[in-house]
Amino acid sequence: MKSQRKTGAQDPARAQRIKDALEASLRDGFDPFRKPMGGKGSSVSEAARRLTETGYQTTERMVRAFLETQAAAHARGGDHFLPDWGLFARPGAPAAAIRKGEVRRWLLTSAQDDTDVHLRFWSNLQAYARHIGAEVVVGGFTYNHALYTDHQTRTAQFAREVLPHLRFDPMDCGPVLFCAEMNTLPTAVRPLSGLTTYAQGRTAVFPHAKLAFESVPAMPGKFVPSVMTTGACTLPNYVKKKAGLKAEFHHVLGATVVEADDSGGAWLRQISATSDGAFQDLDVIVRAGRISSGNRVKAVTFGDIHIPSLADDVFDALWGRHCGSLMDVLRPEYQFIHDLMSFEMASRHVDGDPIHRARMSAAGHSGIRWQVREGAKFLRAIERDTCRTVMVESNHDDRLMQWARRDGDRMDTPNSEYWHECNLSLLRAIREGVEGFNLCRWALKNEDARELEGIDFVPIGGSFVICQDSGGIECGMHGHQGPNGSRGTAVGLAKMGTRLTIADKHSPQILDGVYIAGMSGDLDQGYNNSPSSWQRSHVVTYANGKRTLITQTPDARWRA
Repeated sequence: MKSQRKTGAQDPARAQRIKDALEASLRDGFDPFRKPMGGKGSSVSEAARRLTETGYQTTERMVRAFLETQAAAHARGGDHFLPDWGLFARPGAPAAAIRKGEVRRWLLTSAQDDTDVHLRFWSNLQAYARHIGAEVVVGGFTYNHALYTDHQTRTAQFAREVLPHLRFDPMDCGPVLFCAEMNTLPTAVRPLSGLTTYAQGRTAVFPHAKLAFESVPAMPGKFVPSVMTTGACTLPNYVKKKAGLKAEFHHVLGATVVEADDSGGAWLRQISATSDGAFQDLDVIVRAGRISSGNRVKAVTFGDIHIPSLADDVFDALWGRHCGSLMDVLRPEYQFIHDLMSFEMASRHVDGDPIHRARMSAAGHSGIRWQVREGAKFLRAIERDTCRTVMVESNHDDRLMQWARRDGDRMDTPNSEYWHECNLSLLRAIREGVEGFNLCRWALKNEDARELEGIDFVPIGGSFVICQDSGGIECGMHGHQGPNGSRGTAVGLAKMGTRLTIADKHSPQILDGVYIAGMSGDLDQGYNNSPSSWQRSHVVTYANGKRTLITQTPDARWRA
C-alpha cells in the first residue's frame, strides 16, 4: 500500500469530494485551472463555493493548494485526485440532455413581485407549452414601490401560479443562457444597457417586462450572439409617476420561445400577446386556451437582399417551392424587400480601389445593367399568387442614381453605354415634365418583361402602412435616413412615436416601437472585415399588429 505522502491525499474522502466538485463545475462550463477558455469563470472558485454551500467550509486558496499537491503526486507517478480537465463543456455547446435528433423547447417569461398574473395569457402560455412540448420558465423581478421594500427576488412574494416555474439562477436552454438571476427594474428605459457582454459570448435572455433585442459583435466568421428580454406574464403594476407611466406604456405581455437541437443550433422568437391574452407564434394562434394551426401572417420584412450575394441555400430556405420554406409555411400577405441590388461597383468602397474593382470584375459582378437584370429576375422568382411583393427603395438601390450623376468613366467600357442610357432617360423625363420619375424603378421595368406589373415600389421618402386596424406599422422606410436630415438610427427613429419596421443596419434590433431586420445576403460583403453584429434575420408581422424576429442559423435554417 502506498503512503499518504506518495498519493498526495491526507483524507481520501475529502480529496474525492473536492475532485467531484471541480468536475461538476467543469461540466457546467467553468474554466479549467489556469486555462481561461471562454467559460463562465474559474472552476476552482466555483468548486469552493459549492463545497461551502453543502457544509464543507472551503476557500479558493484551499482548492488551489489541493491541486498543487495532487499535481506533485501525479508527477511522482503516485496515486492522485486530479480532476479530468477534459470534462470542460464550453458554454454554447449543445446541452447533454438534448439527444440526437431531438428538439427541446422552452417558453421564457418574467413576473413582477406582489402582482397578479394575466390569467388568460398565462392559460394560453400553458396551453401552447403543452402543444409544442415546451417547459415554461419564469424569472422574477422586483419594483421599488416603497423604500422599505425587500428587493431580493428570492425573498419576494410572487403570484402562486408562477411559483412552480420560478428560477433565481442562470439556466441553460441548450446553447442559450436564461439569466433568471438578473433583477432589472421594470422602469428601465434600456433594459439591455451594459448586458451585451454579460453572457460572455453566448446568446442570453433576460427577464423584463419590456421587449428589447440587440445583436452582439463578434470576430468575422464567428458565431454572433444576441441578447434580449422576455416580456412579462403579470399585469402592469406601476407607480403613477413619469417613470412608472412610461414603463406601463411599454409593458408587454409576452415570452421568448427557445428551440434547440442536438447540433447546437438555437432559434429564438418573441411572443407578444394582445390585451385579451391571445398571441400568435409563426402559423399558430393561441386564444382562450385553444390552438389553431396553419394561420397566415400579415407580412415578412426580409433582411437586406444585396443581389448578387444571396446564397442558394438561403434562397431555398426562405423562398423555395417546398412545404418547409418560410414563405410556404407563413404565407404572408406582404413581403417587403430592402436593398435589392448591391451595386458594389457604384459604391464608395470601390472608388479609388483598383484591387476591389478587379475582384468584382473577376467574380462577374461589375456590370451595372447585369445587376439590375438580376434584381428584376429575383423579384419574379419570389412571387406568390397570394402575396403582395413590395420593393422598398434603399440606399444601395439609390447607388444607381448616384452613379448616373457622376461624370461618365469612358474607360469603364462595360458600363459606359448603360450610363448614357440612364442619363438620357433622366433628361427626357425632365424635358417632358414627368412627375415622380424614379431611375431605379425605370431601370427595373426595362429589364422585366412585365414591367414590374404586380410589384409595388416605394421610393425613398415614400410610405407603406399595414395593420391600420391596430394602430398601423410603417413599412415603407428603409431606415438609412433619420429625422431632420440625420443618419437613420434606431434611437433617432424611435423618437417618431410611430411603429416602424425597417432594415438597413444589417444587425437585427428591437427598440421601443422600432423593429430592424438584418441581412439576407452574404454576411461577408468584402468591406466588413472587422468585428460584426450582422445576422441573417427577418421581421414577421402578425395580423394583430404584433411582431417577432426570426434569425437563421449559419446553415440557413430559420426554425427547428
